Parts: sequence; structure tokens; C-alpha cells
Amino acid sequence: MKTILLALSVSATIFGLGSSAMAMSNPASDFCAKMGGRSVSAKLSSGDEIGLCYLTKNKIVEEWTLFRMFDGKVPAKSKNPFLAK
Repeated sequence: MKTILLALSVSATIFGLGSSAMAMSNPASDFCAKMGGRSVSAKLSSGDEIGLCYLTKNKIVEEWTLFRMFDGKVPAKSKNPFLAK
């Protein structure tokens, strides 16, 4: 019985059960910052929340849309449609 309790205790420690959850960053918000933007949360009339990325020249893009547009990779300046011209 002690062996089972010890195994459960070790498992709980390994998998983080019983401890405070680690905060994970949002990849789309991180990508917004890499693109030189500022991440802002907006609440829709439905009550849902979305992340918006404010880029240069007042260009605003939904964060996950921006992330998917470039497959999570910052484009070369010549291929970035959001840079000021």
C-alpha cells in the first residue's frame, strides 16, 4: 500500500498535480510582438474575447490570423505587407 501511495505522490509531482499551474504564453501574442506589434484583448458583444495585434500605421489584425498568415515566422521586410512604406 505504501508503494502505491508513493508512486501516486511521485506521479502527481511529475505531472504537476497539486501545484499551481504554470502560465504559458500565447504563441499568437508572442508573434505579434515579434512583428513589432502590441497585443490587446478585445471583448465581443457575444462575450467572447479575441486578441488583436496593433501594428504600424494603425493596422489592426486578429492575432491568430496574423500568426497563420506567416506560419508563425516573421517575414523578410520586403515580404511584410504591414511595414510602413
